[in-house]
Amino acid sequence: MGVGKSTIAKQLAKQLKISFLDTDQKIEDQEKKSISNIFKINGEIYFRKLETKLLYQLNNKQVIACGGGLPLFNNNMEYIKKTGVSIYLKASSDFLFSRLKNEKKERPLISKFDKKNLQQFIYNQLSEREKIYSKATHKINVDDKTNEKILGEIHSLLGTT
Repeated sequence: MGVGKSTIAKQLAKQLKISFLDTDQKIEDQEKKSISNIFKINGEIYFRKLETKLLYQLNNKQVIACGGGLPLFNNNMEYIKKTGVSIYLKASSDFLFSRLKNEKKERPLISKFDKKNLQQFIYNQLSEREKIYSKATHKINVDDKTNEKILGEIHSLLGTT
């Protein structure tokens, strides 16, 4: 959360002249409710099943921004790697905290945390998820980099420069 997945993916798709898909947005459109309401009403397991179902329906060339939890469940990371190229936009917990501390109202998952607990939450999430995220085809450290620099690194990795 807060690393810039959707922003970078949209810009990359535009540069590559291929379609863009945000899995969270697609699920919200399909369910006609927000991710936070899906969690509240139907629960996380239901949401994770929706993510996996959507992932397996994707079959054309496109840039996909997936929610931060999608790779963690149902062997989704293995499927992603088998069917496409995955890029882990890696950020430090301090960098993410600096970006997220003023966005709490827009992000229901972190809205309840004070700054101290938010910093610990971010650190814990990164620690738990790193093992799966690090399986991505490519890793790019995004700390203090402009979107242009990140996109340049992606193009270099993909051979699309």
